[in-house]
Amino acid sequence: MIATPEGRLISFDEAGFTGPRLLDNQQPYFVYASHDLTVDESASLISDLRMRYRLLQGNELKAKNLKKRGTWPMIVTDLCGATHGRAKVVVHNKKVALAGKFVEYFFEPVLATNSALFYGADFHRYLMTAIFVLLRNSPADYAELAEQMQQFMRTFDPASAPDIFSKGSSQAVEMERILKFCRGYATVIEDRSRWLRPEAGQGGKWTLDLTSTALFSLLFFYWGHRYPKLRLLCDDSKPLADGVDLFNAWVGQDQSTSLTDGKASHEIRGNLVAPVEFGSSETHPTIQVADLLAGMTLEAWDVQSEAATTVARWLGEHQLHAHSVDFLPELATKSDRRVRIGREILKELAQRADIGRDPLDGMEQFLRRTELRFPS
Repeated sequence: MIATPEGRLISFDEAGFTGPRLLDNQQPYFVYASHDLTVDESASLISDLRMRYRLLQGNELKAKNLKKRGTWPMIVTDLCGATHGRAKVVVHNKKVALAGKFVEYFFEPVLATNSALFYGADFHRYLMTAIFVLLRNSPADYAELAEQMQQFMRTFDPASAPDIFSKGSSQAVEMERILKFCRGYATVIEDRSRWLRPEAGQGGKWTLDLTSTALFSLLFFYWGHRYPKLRLLCDDSKPLADGVDLFNAWVGQDQSTSLTDGKASHEIRGNLVAPVEFGSSETHPTIQVADLLAGMTLEAWDVQSEAATTVARWLGEHQLHAHSVDFLPELATKSDRRVRIGREILKELAQRADIGRDPLDGMEQFLRRTELRFPS
């Protein structure tokens, strides 16, 4: 039993976890699932599934095992029905996440003192999308470069990414400009990320992990708005355990706060009645249900099957927008105004990097002129 004060229990589990390896071709997606079923409701659901489908072996039901059974599509149908309106999941395409984190750890340190200017122009979204599209459409051409992106964000040592920080072979126009920016401002990037190096402590240990990112979205953008008081039970997770102070700081915080993306403010809420608890699906039926939801969601994104078709309909109501790491297809369209403006900003920043000019000096005026060139 969970010994916590009054508060709605929300349980979480993941599927597709590969830690900092966001380029794992066998696991291209990460899912974090949550629901508000009580302990008794979860235990009853598990018991019903066991009896109905003769799942009498083992201590727990695991999605990865049930997928091998012919009854899996029917089990999924029952899960969708039992959790209708009671669950939320976040799905991350790991290459999109890598592109987003590249923007965060290569561009943000250089532009940080006036980052709102660039967020207001959706430059971060344009840039993330441009990087992802290049990695997706030409995976062989950018395989080594992508590996070095990932490696730098594990070590924060420029020596681990020579093709990014040193002059290399020519690339497509957008990638060439991105690399010019990184090379021109390499000293700034290195200096401002030095504190994240492994030898500096725990700061950058889980930079590429998506678990905390997903929990943040689910807690503050959904469950915190649905219930005034919450109790969180998460499947055992080393990344979450190491970063749990971020969430525990919301114990007893019944007020909301606002975050801005440079264009609009978003209210976040997450009043916890106790620190985040951790457990396993073997001993907690609510985590067991979350495991099943995560597993069926991962399948819906990764394969074509009867079960996946059923889940796809369920996801229409139960998938939460993953905010800054979602792929927006319209930003892969060159005619989109935001893309046209973003390309001009990137071109200007690359030119400044090439000559060692301040990346922020006069950028507000440049952006206003650029926006006038591409009216809505």
